[in-house]
Amino acid sequence: LRSRFGHGSTLIIKIPLTLAIISALIVGVDEHRFALPQLSVVELVRAGNRLEHRIEMINTTRVLRLRDRLLPLVALSDVLGLMVDDDNADRTACIGVMQVGETRFGLIVDEVFDTEEIVVKPLSKRLGAMGEYSGATILGDGAVIMILDPNGISRSVANVERSVNRLLDEQTRAAAAAAASAAAATN
Repeated sequence: LRSRFGHGSTLIIKIPLTLAIISALIVGVDEHRFALPQLSVVELVRAGNRLEHRIEMINTTRVLRLRDRLLPLVALSDVLGLMVDDDNADRTACIGVMQVGETRFGLIVDEVFDTEEIVVKPLSKRLGAMGEYSGATILGDGAVIMILDPNGISRSVANVERSVNRLLDEQTRAAAAAAASAAAATN
C-alpha cells in the first residue's frame, strides 16, 4: 500500500502463479453445476421437437444439424458418468457448441445459468488423471464447483465424431450405388 498526500493511494495485490482468472459459463446437469471455459464455447443452441433445431439419431449416435453441418452430440452426464433421470424425453435440450482445435461438437446440458469470472484453482496431483476436469473454483454463493476441461471432453467425443463420419460415408456410398443401379435399370 502506497499513499501520497494529494495524489491518492496505490494498492498492489500479488496473486500466486497457481491461480488464474477466466471467464466461464456455469452449466448444470441434474443437481450439479460446472464451469465451462467460455474460450471453447462457440454458441448456445436450444433443441427440441417444437423448435427449429432437433436432435437426430444416426444409428445410436446423437447429432444436431446446424447450418447444413452435422454436429456430433455428447451429454455431459454421459461424459462424467453421472446417473441422471431421463424421464422427460420431450423437453428442450441446451447444447453448447464447442470448438477444441479442429474438433467441433455439441455438449448437452440440462441448464445454462450465467457467465462468471472465476478464479481457477488447479487440481491436486492425485486427481490429475481425471481428464474431464482442469480445476475447481468457489462461486460467489460459496459453492465449490469443478471446472471442465474442453480438451478432455473432446477426447471422449472423438470416437463419436469418427462413428458419425463413418456412418455418413456409408450412407453416401449406399445412395450413390442406389442411384447408379437405378440409372442402369432405366438404360
